[in-house]
Amino acid sequence: MDEKNVVSRTSVICGYVRKGNMVEARNIFKAMPTKDMAAWNVMISGYTDVGDVHIVSFLFQAMPHRDSGIWNLMISGYCKEGELEKSKDYFEQMPRRNVVSWTMMIDGYVKSGKLHEAKCLFDEMPEENLITWSTMISGYAKNGKPSAALELFKNFKKQRIVDAVESVISDDVGSRYFSDSHVVNSLIDLYAKCGNIEKASQVFEAADKIDFCCYSTMIAAFANHGLVEKAVSLFEDMQRKNFDPDEVTFLGVLSACNHEGLVNEGRRYFKQMAEEFRIQPTDKHYACMVDILGRGGFLEEAHEMILSRHVAPSSAVWGAMVAASNVHRNVQLAEIASSELFKIEPENSRNCILLSNIYAAAGKWRDVARVRALIREHHVKKIGDLAGLSWGLQCLSL
Repeated sequence: MDEKNVVSRTSVICGYVRKGNMVEARNIFKAMPTKDMAAWNVMISGYTDVGDVHIVSFLFQAMPHRDSGIWNLMISGYCKEGELEKSKDYFEQMPRRNVVSWTMMIDGYVKSGKLHEAKCLFDEMPEENLITWSTMISGYAKNGKPSAALELFKNFKKQRIVDAVESVISDDVGSRYFSDSHVVNSLIDLYAKCGNIEKASQVFEAADKIDFCCYSTMIAAFANHGLVEKAVSLFEDMQRKNFDPDEVTFLGVLSACNHEGLVNEGRRYFKQMAEEFRIQPTDKHYACMVDILGRGGFLEEAHEMILSRHVAPSSAVWGAMVAASNVHRNVQLAEIASSELFKIEPENSRNCILLSNIYAAAGKWRDVARVRALIREHHVKKIGDLAGLSWGLQCLSL
């Protein structure tokens, strides 16, 4: 078979693989008397995508030659299926590992919650790059280890890896990983947290695959950087493309509304979350919504929203109420919210001091003196113990 026929048949196989028709792809592949590396790669990639690692393994063993790309496909395929031991076997047997091999293996451990194994492999790497760092940092953050994520992020910044991102994006490694939504999401988050929202947006736009997690991260990034219109626009675009927002996405768009004082939009999104998407708002959503309403001057509505909850509001919710009351000099609601705060956080002296400041701003010097007398009576300092003061401070609101 001449080279032209090999190429044309490989193209046909590629078309069937893209449609997920592996039966026809296999028939053409088997009928080829001569198979080039591209044909082998397409078949292995196709069976990897459909999760048939057994046939992938058979094809791999039958290959006359294997390059690093094929080895990496094997590692990636078994990682996706959660068969980390098999992935590790291929990783260890690989003649020459590259940065993709190391990162895929680390990513597999991270996704399975095996952070210790991931970190050990990370420490063994001859040379890390942006993708590897972001995978490891994101792994800690998403698996409930924020301190470890922060520590690693500090090391990341010290090594100034961010400055090298253009080379990572432009080379073959970067282009491969731009089809991995997990890595794309990590990159967006990383750039945003480094303060480079333009790069975060570029990664989002350049990605081959975007899932709802990428949308959520980008919306939150826009909101945190004060780009409210972009955050809201992206949220609307997300829904037009049939991605259902989750509680994280709604928190991002509510934060954007809060930043710009968009009260009506905030009301609409909060209602949409509960009624259209049946998502139960958390304390963070309520705290954000109370802040939106409070800053907009709708203090009574914010208070009614708090009281309408079926569970006891947290200190974050009442704290938002106190802050809003302070802005609008509403002493009565400040007293009510502070009273609730004292019940939840009797040891937090800042609540007591804030109430004193609210009284002072309203010119209620008698109440200021009473609060400060209670503090002195219990020998409380600004960062001291307020246990036992709850009852006395609650009496101020009577």
